[in-house]
Amino acid sequence: MARYHHAPHRDPLEPCQRPNDGSERVLRQIVEHAGIGLFATAIDGSFRAINYALVRMLGYDTVEELLADGRSANSFYVDPADQKRVRDQIEETGVVRGMVYQVRRRDGTPIWVTEHGSAVRDTDGTILSYVGSLGEVTELIETQTKLAEAEASYRRIFECASEGIFRSSLDGHPLRTNPALTRLNGYATEEEHLRAVKDIATEWYVDPTRRDAFKRQLDEKGLVENFESEVYRHKTRERIWISENAYLVCDTGGNPLYYEGTVRDITRQKTAERAMLEALKKAETADRAKTRFLAHMSHELRTPLNAILGFSDMMRSLDLGQLSPEKIKEYADDIHKSGSHLLDLINDVLDLSRIESDAMSIHPEPIAPRDLVDEALQTIAPIAQARRIELHAQVDHTGPALVDRRAMHQCLLNVLSNAVKFSADGGRVRLHVDAGVGTVLFTIEDNGIGMPTDRLHRIGRPFYTIDDRAGQQPAGTGLGLAITRSLLGRMDGGFDIQSELGTGTRVTLSVPEAVENVAASAAG
Repeated sequence: MARYHHAPHRDPLEPCQRPNDGSERVLRQIVEHAGIGLFATAIDGSFRAINYALVRMLGYDTVEELLADGRSANSFYVDPADQKRVRDQIEETGVVRGMVYQVRRRDGTPIWVTEHGSAVRDTDGTILSYVGSLGEVTELIETQTKLAEAEASYRRIFECASEGIFRSSLDGHPLRTNPALTRLNGYATEEEHLRAVKDIATEWYVDPTRRDAFKRQLDEKGLVENFESEVYRHKTRERIWISENAYLVCDTGGNPLYYEGTVRDITRQKTAERAMLEALKKAETADRAKTRFLAHMSHELRTPLNAILGFSDMMRSLDLGQLSPEKIKEYADDIHKSGSHLLDLINDVLDLSRIESDAMSIHPEPIAPRDLVDEALQTIAPIAQARRIELHAQVDHTGPALVDRRAMHQCLLNVLSNAVKFSADGGRVRLHVDAGVGTVLFTIEDNGIGMPTDRLHRIGRPFYTIDDRAGQQPAGTGLGLAITRSLLGRMDGGFDIQSELGTGTRVTLSVPEAVENVAASAAG
């Protein structure tokens, strides 16, 4: 029933004198057809007047149905505290504007409403009744709630994401950064981060042109994917690698506004990639070196074998009576020399194989450096004397070294043999023993033909040989220094080589100093 209902007693809102010009009828039509609910209630909440819009809002078909229920306005509040808030504010200020709360419809369904109301007072200021309006805002409240939930959800993603999230201006100034990106750049808060960065291109990218490449892709495609760059942690200037995904944000007219995207730290991945590439290069280098070594070894093994077979065949094919004793001895000496050389080659290969596979036992013990020097010089002296090479030894440190005697003897002998081998007849080889920091240093120096400085970092690697030294290199496999370096490593020692082509070579072997000697020195 679409009419504005009045209670049987006098309505305080009703004019004292009714106009006869039809204005009351117009006013009633306005009230009846208003899009919002209008009401007047007594101070106890009973309805004095109510329009059809409010009747429908509360779930009734007619005013009579609502009145027949005997319900007051107060009974529709979902939360009684809301009714008290409305009443308190009207009594305090005389009006209520935009108060939002829930009411329950006739069928029990809660809806959201917003109220505008005021108190009607007599001349003494006593409240006689209340008048106002209710507008349903359920859809608005639910929309706002969903928006708030969505905003909270996106904020959680923004705040808790492990990857950096950013928004930056077209000219390279950061506008928003999430905590992950703020931390990545070394800052504690977004405010501090945004305040510190003035130009992303020049302050963040190690290569300032990367920002131009980034923008170019965005301008051309509208997005970039997996854009890898080396950047600085802005505050600490530490260099790291990142991967960016970003897109260009435009307004409804297609005009560019800013960039948004994510940043992921890929430093570990890039480090692993570099390590893998380096390992691959080393493996390829080692494979090539091994191939060269095997080719060289085949030649080295074939040479003494050919000599042995050649001289023995010669002796078999001739009547021994036709050979003088001197010739027989010469052939026997050559066969013996070739066999010894072949045995040395095989022993070197076997030794290196055993060392590299940890099959060789090492038993360090305190040994006086003088004993090690004397044993090595005694072994090498005949070879040096045959070529008039001067051997000189100086031992300035007498504290015992902690080494395996056999292994250290082989190390010294390998280096001394090289020094003699690559020195000219009449040359000079010096062996000096001195103390380092907790170590004993054995330095062998010659004035021989030397080696190219650009190849020294490879000396001592397994299967590596320098193929020529200005055309002066005697025959050899190059295994001696590889064995030496490996043996020193097993004894916690070190190997250093310095050389210059045409000048000579200086090799230093460092081994641990015996503990008892260190303790004695400290006590003294």
